[in-house]
Amino acid sequence: MICPDCQFDNITGADVCEGCGASLIHGEEFTNALERGIIAHSVDVLCAKRPVCVPATTSVREAIDLMLKHQTGAVLVESNGEVGGIFTERDVLNDVSQDVSQMSESLENHMTASPETITKNDSIAYAMHAMDVGGYRHLPIVDSAGVPTGIVSARDIMRFLCVRYANSRDDE
Repeated sequence: MICPDCQFDNITGADVCEGCGASLIHGEEFTNALERGIIAHSVDVLCAKRPVCVPATTSVREAIDLMLKHQTGAVLVESNGEVGGIFTERDVLNDVSQDVSQMSESLENHMTASPETITKNDSIAYAMHAMDVGGYRHLPIVDSAGVPTGIVSARDIMRFLCVRYANSRDDE
């Protein structure tokens, strides 16, 4: 059975997807436009920002400056052309703000290493599920070679949901 959220090929009769943990029991149909939209649309429709990518040797101060300059809540830390880590505004608040002397330290001491990633073809529902389970606000988007191509934020998803909800209300 193919999972509608992540397209993982589960064994027939499975109640829960082995790939993402979503329920495979289809007792209810998704009847409203909002539910259908998050399942049917890929994260590609969110028009995610191009990622700001930096090496692990970048200082915390430089990363914060880049986040401000590019108006983004996260920078991706590249390692051999792939996502090696992510440094977010939450890292600044929860870690660095406790001791501002850390501003000159490199990101490798403060980033989340090997973050969860998605592809542009993953459903919005899958991205939402990954964010919920992992407690993330940002998910890097990678291509088939693992090269970062974008970053989707909880704000991007909220924007999509607000538009879809408004459109579904207009259809009633």
